[in-house]
Amino acid sequence: MDRLGGSEEPDSSSSKSDRPRNRGPSAGVEEFASALNDLALGGDGWRSILQRIADETGRAARLIGVHGGVFHATDGGDATMSPAEVARAFAEAGPVRVVCPDGWQARALAVWAGQRRVGLLLLAEPLPDHVLPYLRASSTAVAIEAVRRDASAVAKSETASRLIDELRFGALRGTEEVTRTAARFGVHLDQPHAATVFAYDGPNRRTWSTALSWLEMPVRQKGVEGWTVLAGDIQREVTRIRVRLQGMVGDGTVLAATGPVVSDPAQTPRSFRDAETVLGLLRRRPGETELLHSSLGLAQLLLAVPPDRLQAFVDQQLGPILDRPELILTLDAWLATRGSRAAVADLLHLHRNSVGYRIGQIRQLLGSDPLDPATAHHLQTALTARELLHVFSENT
Repeated sequence: MDRLGGSEEPDSSSSKSDRPRNRGPSAGVEEFASALNDLALGGDGWRSILQRIADETGRAARLIGVHGGVFHATDGGDATMSPAEVARAFAEAGPVRVVCPDGWQARALAVWAGQRRVGLLLLAEPLPDHVLPYLRASSTAVAIEAVRRDASAVAKSETASRLIDELRFGALRGTEEVTRTAARFGVHLDQPHAATVFAYDGPNRRTWSTALSWLEMPVRQKGVEGWTVLAGDIQREVTRIRVRLQGMVGDGTVLAATGPVVSDPAQTPRSFRDAETVLGLLRRRPGETELLHSSLGLAQLLLAVPPDRLQAFVDQQLGPILDRPELILTLDAWLATRGSRAAVADLLHLHRNSVGYRIGQIRQLLGSDPLDPATAHHLQTALTARELLHVFSENT
């Protein structure tokens, strides 16, 4: 990234629509800054502020958080920046040239609110010199919105946390009253919705709390977890929010799990309970970051079975090998690969002969062939039930 010099010639190839609409350079910038600050003070939010900047300059605008996540982008771009790249921009006194991971080229201006770093305000290249004053003039409004959001988050967090707790554990007040309260937060409990939990395993806990408080929906933070309710295209919303949170916290991994979609506030607590179980299953799947209840398959059905019945089934099907974790692991891999000795050997880092020996032990101890279709189905169900029981135990 290069420090911006003052000798760049205006881009003669820019179209008229690319140029600011204001007539006098100084007066126009001052009028623009005043109007933009009014938007921020009025609480119009990132979307309105960045759209006004884009309209005035004729350039797409993006706001990037201090850890590289996208707060808003008028062009819909969602490419995060590395925290190191953001830090380099903050080390400069003025706008710098940057290239986002999606190839988008822009000028980036570091925005501060007092001693606090807000983020980077980006305008798309090519950016003529006469547009730069508009970029600089925009930083105050962005800082005002950041401060306003912080104050609003503090004011709303307690009420939002109480609401989510009521939805998780059941409300003492009437359903209609809870439904009205939720609607004030944009959560419509009489329409399809799903409980969702986001979890973070990294070191930036303070940034994690800030990131959760800046979400547009009510959130209840509980340690490294954040609970909320999502509606609409659940998969898309989960991915959008998880990517945004990941970009803000930087180091560590953000996980996202959902409960079943429900349309009755009386069923919302069940969605939250199942979301907690889905998160437990996700944590047992290295490399995966999102898991929806609708994608659980067999486990989705078993969630409705009481734990004591699950345990009885597991004991019946797997009893002779339950105290042999290496055999359980081998059986799981054997069923997943449909009996491929080579695939199991690669998966478990074993010699093929070792795989054959273990499968022989499993056949002998269980008294059945794991590849028999009916037996394989029973064993796979038992393994899934066993995994659920482990998650239940951990949650308890």
